[in-house]
Amino acid sequence: MSEPGGELNGVPSISADGRFAAWLSSGTAAVRLVLHDLARGREVHRGRVGAARCRAFTWTHLPGVGLAEAEADAAGAENWALHLVRVESGQWQRLGDGATRMRIAGLSERRPDQVVVAVDAAEPGHRDYLRICLRTGAGTPVLTGSAHAAVYFDRELRPRLAETVLPDGARELRHLDTGDGGRPAPGARYLHVPHEDALTARVLGFAADPARLHLVLPDGPDGVRLAELDCRPGAPAGAPRTLHRVAGGDYAGVLTGPDGRPELVHVERERLACVPLDGRWADAVQRLRAALGTEPEVLERRPGAWLVASHRPERDVHYLVHDPDGGGTRPLCEARPGRAPLPVECRPVEVPLRDGRRAVGYVTRPTGPRPPDGPGPAVLLVHGGPWRRSRWRYTERRAWLAARGCTVIEPNFRGSTGFGSGWIAAADGQWGAAMQDDLEDTLDWAVAEGLADPDRIALVGGSYGGYAVLQLAATTDRPLRCAVASSPLTDLVGFVAEPPAFWRSAAPMLRRRIGDPSRPEQRAALAERSPVNRAAGVRCPVLLVHGANDSRVPAEMATRMFMALARADRDATLALFPDEGHEVVTAANRAALDGLTAGFLDRWLRPAPAPAPGAPEPGPAPGSTVKLFDSPRAARRKAADPQNEEADHGHSPPRQ
Repeated sequence: MSEPGGELNGVPSISADGRFAAWLSSGTAAVRLVLHDLARGREVHRGRVGAARCRAFTWTHLPGVGLAEAEADAAGAENWALHLVRVESGQWQRLGDGATRMRIAGLSERRPDQVVVAVDAAEPGHRDYLRICLRTGAGTPVLTGSAHAAVYFDRELRPRLAETVLPDGARELRHLDTGDGGRPAPGARYLHVPHEDALTARVLGFAADPARLHLVLPDGPDGVRLAELDCRPGAPAGAPRTLHRVAGGDYAGVLTGPDGRPELVHVERERLACVPLDGRWADAVQRLRAALGTEPEVLERRPGAWLVASHRPERDVHYLVHDPDGGGTRPLCEARPGRAPLPVECRPVEVPLRDGRRAVGYVTRPTGPRPPDGPGPAVLLVHGGPWRRSRWRYTERRAWLAARGCTVIEPNFRGSTGFGSGWIAAADGQWGAAMQDDLEDTLDWAVAEGLADPDRIALVGGSYGGYAVLQLAATTDRPLRCAVASSPLTDLVGFVAEPPAFWRSAAPMLRRRIGDPSRPEQRAALAERSPVNRAAGVRCPVLLVHGANDSRVPAEMATRMFMALARADRDATLALFPDEGHEVVTAANRAALDGLTAGFLDRWLRPAPAPAPGAPEPGPAPGSTVKLFDSPRAARRKAADPQNEEADHGHSPPRQ
């Protein structure tokens, strides 16, 4: 097992030959790369990490060589660089010039000494693709100046298909021809995916036979299917061959065999389920269920070793190694070793909405004695994206809030992925409208079910979730105790008109899904649905959190919102982290944010006289860089009433 207190930075990886597992661990000081001998069942090396803010490590197909992803500038701007890691010698070699964003675009057992990487080109929204030798680190161009949203490589690491987002938000796959100098040239159309299906359909990869391609395709408005398509140069896709179907859910993972044919899938609606498509693996999956006491998630399959994740809502993920031949399963590492499960329980629910639909969500509560006088304080926790989803598994913020005595309510509002293309398309043009109605309906349901005290409700969300909670705070008639918005998107016009450079190729999709600022009527609607223009409607205290180097949602979104709240004489605090990006990741800053959020929620909700065991404690965090700014109203309130006696007695804050 990893050393006590050594939290994992990213998911473990098993070497292609099945001999070793490796993962990044924070240890008791700096981040280390841990090497674990699977045959001997123990750690054999803990080496230095030759890059700051390293977030992921994966083995290549070349023995002893891995790839690590880290920030090139260590400032939180997600300027990801790749490092070639020779694990046993501890040598780290940065690939490329270190100044441009890189990501892995292709690895294959057919070309074990190569990797294809995508590199941001000089022109925004364009990428270069390089084939890099894993023995030397030298690169040669494959494609230059590609303006495509994605390029798909076969198992020989040849570029085969290019994906483009069309002006109407649809996606188109074309056969990829390369002209002189490696610059991509248009090829024949392979597959057209209409806008309504564009966020559900996805390419999984080529089979060992390069004439076969596997994809996830919509199967009506509520389901998906795993399909195989012919892929021959210059020819259209033709009719798909369905390999498996999921009704009312989606695939959370697909694992293939040596021939590239899917053999094991994970399907998900309310909870994850592991489904063997090949009968040879049915017994192995059943043994894993029995060993884990929950549904297994198989992440990798190597010779004689499967990497398996065990998820439960009350504790962070545990990783295990399963021997599919001998049948044994043994622990490998834990995301947070040595920590006892938190005293919380999570159950899936279906929330009725005003238009007759039902939204899958989750209610997480402390497992201790319930208050004798009815429902306790509740937090509406809104996920980001919005094209993501909440799941029945551990998430730090959810468990942390519940362990502190709150009932946490998480709706998968329309636009959330994982419930079919119809549920995603129902959110088109509905930012600030029907998507907000789903949140209001969820709160109405929670109050009616006795899960939430209507006078003690807080809102918490990040990114899109930060947008949603601020917009709700500005428009709802219900009393709210407070709102916490992290990296919030506050100006829809500005965001859609100038998306991040690395999202430029998807700009048509953003305009179709959110709204088009170039059309006057849509621009007016986007402005009206932007919280920065609705600050006067906010009636509860607000905590805004943002990293100054956020490359997805500019920090000025939060600073402008703070100034708007201050001008409207609202109670607002801005926590600005000068060395963080879209997420706060460094240990000292995370501790500072935990303490700040805990103090803010305790002040207004008072869910418990003391934090539950295992929950982070509020208080100073040495080494944090956070800068705090209070609006004049917040400063007056703190100066006049530092203990906030009204909150002590459970009263709502006065109308502002």
